[in-house]
Amino acid sequence: MTEEKASTNKFKKIIKITLLALLLILLIAISFVSIKIYRGYNLYQEVMEGVDLQEVFTEKQNEEDYIGLEEVAPTFLNALIAVEDHRFFEHNGLDQVAFLRAVMRNISEKSFAAGGSTITQQLSKNLFFTFDKTLERKIAELIVARKIEDTFDKHEILEMYINVIYYGEGYIGIKQASEGYFNKEALELSQSESVLLAGLPQAPSVYALRTNLSRGIQRASSVVAALIEHGYITQAQGEVIIMQLEEVVVEP
Repeated sequence: MTEEKASTNKFKKIIKITLLALLLILLIAISFVSIKIYRGYNLYQEVMEGVDLQEVFTEKQNEEDYIGLEEVAPTFLNALIAVEDHRFFEHNGLDQVAFLRAVMRNISEKSFAAGGSTITQQLSKNLFFTFDKTLERKIAELIVARKIEDTFDKHEILEMYINVIYYGEGYIGIKQASEGYFNKEALELSQSESVLLAGLPQAPSVYALRTNLSRGIQRASSVVAALIEHGYITQAQGEVIIMQLEEVVVEP
């Protein structure tokens, strides 16, 4: 056997081993994901057994602090959508773009920190699941999110969301948050107060307005940037809101 032929055979052998290894890795990955999907579906069935979504929504809507979208400052609603889920009115519960971006980030950082959750997914989590960062919980959460999207319109989903999410300091829902932090009704919130509150759901304790107001203002600046980026306000209007943030007074 010539040296050239031996080298060719060796190269072919390496290619074959590499392809077999890649195939094995692919099969393991498919098996892993399949198991997670199966467990996620089982978790969904376990959590939602006997649950009627319409009854859950009706029960929440009958609570004392529940308010409608028309009772909330428009800037707050726009800010929340801009910073949390700017494609909210376009997707069906899963924002594929944000989801794929989160997957790539999780892979690169070797963690499960980025979720790419939509408002509907966050609502699903707040209503029915723990906040454990597991793939099974994420899958179950997404299944419920799709059912929520099939059952309610976007305005009903957004209204429920602002009423059940946590804003820190023990405040659940926008009514409690606006009254607790600023001693005013949600409809009376100023633009600067609106962006401050819209920034809280991502990490209420980190941006707590009474103990970490400076961080809350930094987060609110990101909210303003999102409002500008997605066309809700102009650059000039955003600069005015940023200046007003330094004058916000939070109730003790």
